[in-house]
Amino acid sequence: MEVCIATMRGRPVMLSLLDGIAHIDGAPQPIKRLTEEELAAFAASLDAVTCEDIAGRDAMLDAKRAAFVVELLGRAVGDDCVTQLTHILDHLHYNVQVFLGEATPD
Repeated sequence: MEVCIATMRGRPVMLSLLDGIAHIDGAPQPIKRLTEEELAAFAASLDAVTCEDIAGRDAMLDAKRAAFVVELLGRAVGDDCVTQLTHILDHLHYNVQVFLGEATPD
């Protein structure tokens, strides 16, 4: 199973679980105890977001993704993995702030 955890520079960042090992954009990552069921539930929660306003829908998706990335950070091992997840979280948080008018777009 594979799910988009962010869109950065117009490109989706994909999280997958292959043989019990988490991968971000195809590269293995030391994220402990991630299950297929958990990934499927996250994907279903993203699919459940409906909104007529595209910007609002995107902000809600980014907020859900940010919450999931925070959970992943709690299980991440190693500086490189933590740095990558933190970078993704910062990007998602910024997008939500722009939608809420708390930051100005670049």
